[in-house]
Amino acid sequence: MLDRGGVRTTPVAPAVLAGDFHVHGMPGDGALPVWEIQREAARRGLDVVAITNHNDNLSFRLAEISGRLKPYPIVIPGQELTTAGFHIAAIGVRTMVSPYVPVRDAIAMIQAQGGVAITAHPVRKSWLENDDEALRLLDGSEIAHPASLPQPRLAAQLVEFHARARSVNPDIAPIGSTDFHLGIPLGVCRTYLIVDEVSESGVLDAIRRGRTVASVPRGGLIGDDRHVRMVQAHLGPPQSTNFRSPAAWPALLAIVSLGFFVVRP
Repeated sequence: MLDRGGVRTTPVAPAVLAGDFHVHGMPGDGALPVWEIQREAARRGLDVVAITNHNDNLSFRLAEISGRLKPYPIVIPGQELTTAGFHIAAIGVRTMVSPYVPVRDAIAMIQAQGGVAITAHPVRKSWLENDDEALRLLDGSEIAHPASLPQPRLAAQLVEFHARARSVNPDIAPIGSTDFHLGIPLGVCRTYLIVDEVSESGVLDAIRRGRTVASVPRGGLIGDDRHVRMVQAHLGPPQSTNFRSPAAWPALLAIVSLGFFVVRP
């Protein structure tokens, strides 16, 4: 909820939090500075966002020294580790991981920093690795991504990847992320987390333990049945997407237009 100053207030743990773990900021490959992303996160009902520019974290570092970040929503530093063979959202890292190391080494380097490794839009063109051991080491995989909403083929590839990863890594966390640059609304695909502590470490621990539920527009929830029930209880009765409202049409058109583009390699 928001206080009178428009600041999203911190819930009391244990809690269900809403997060977006694939967000690009400015300067870099996003259009908004991180403090404005934080404000938009509060407006969109998010408790946590991760800033994941491609192989860079300048936007987060500038936001930290600017003094303009508020205590909440939680903003976690990260990196979209972008290579020719794979994309990984490295959440909770402050030292950038080289894009020239093998996938297993990359995951180990992320986790050595206390971070979590989440596949970013693992459709076939952006995850070329055929390494079950790498899948076993992952903390999460994006199963909900806006590019898949108008393209059933891409949606099927995300589901297929998650199922394959789960066959060797049963606790891998299902993740919903926006891959926010500007046009797609922040949090349109999101992740609900069941946390014991409302903090960066509590969020990362929930992902490591697979205590997440991915969400897509119109209320679709993807995850372990008991976690889905907890999130449903938190959310209450289903809410209308209200796409009949004229104000909602720009967001809907932005989602649909993304379907005409292929996920960037």
